[in-house]
Amino acid sequence: ELKVRGERILIAVGTVPHRPDTIDFTVPNILDSDGIVSVPKLPRSLTVIGAGVIGIEYATIFSALDVAVTVIEPRSSFFDFVDKEIVEEFIHQLRDRGVQFRMGSPMTKVEALPTGGIVTTTADGRKVKSEMLLYCAGRMGATSDIGLDKCGIETDARGRIKVDENTFQTSVRHIYATGDVIGFPSLASTSMEQGRIAACHAFEMPLPPAPAYFPYGIYAVPEISTVGLSEQEVRGKGIS
Repeated sequence: ELKVRGERILIAVGTVPHRPDTIDFTVPNILDSDGIVSVPKLPRSLTVIGAGVIGIEYATIFSALDVAVTVIEPRSSFFDFVDKEIVEEFIHQLRDRGVQFRMGSPMTKVEALPTGGIVTTTADGRKVKSEMLLYCAGRMGATSDIGLDKCGIETDARGRIKVDENTFQTSVRHIYATGDVIGFPSLASTSMEQGRIAACHAFEMPLPPAPAYFPYGIYAVPEISTVGLSEQEVRGKGIS
């Protein structure tokens, strides 16, 4: 057991994949985003549940390796924070490469077949069969075993910590939290800046001016990066 004392504490433990009880992750070919990096061989087909950044990144990586990929997403769209024209071109390229999208209907059941393979059923009655399934529908703050209950800090249903958005202080004022564990946008660029701001505030140093915009990087195939306002936001502000 290690005991560490500090007048100021910064929590930056990150996140772990969300694993719902309805899915049996003991099945070898049902994986989360941590397990997918250790597969001994490529599957012939892959179902990806969740069209968030991580799900789409892995979907495109496997597609680029000539794996037949189907993406299931309960919402009717994804990457809503990215310019719509970029997302449309991105989807067009993926469909040209054979990636299939099942949008607008959530997954209701995942079954492992005795003969091998996984069958995923969606709410509209569709069934998708594949050799492997990757579940990427969200992440949880890695806070379940760090003893937050002993210091009076509460987390939300996804294990995330609420902070003051200007100082990154938690409800216990000498304890700070930054990075993925506090939720959106969960990017390396934003997390580093949050850490700087929290450290400066903790030691009463001048705070650096917060950047007006952060760069977003999506490491898909092809990659997407963006900074600043999208075209939709610019039009909404009446800027020609």
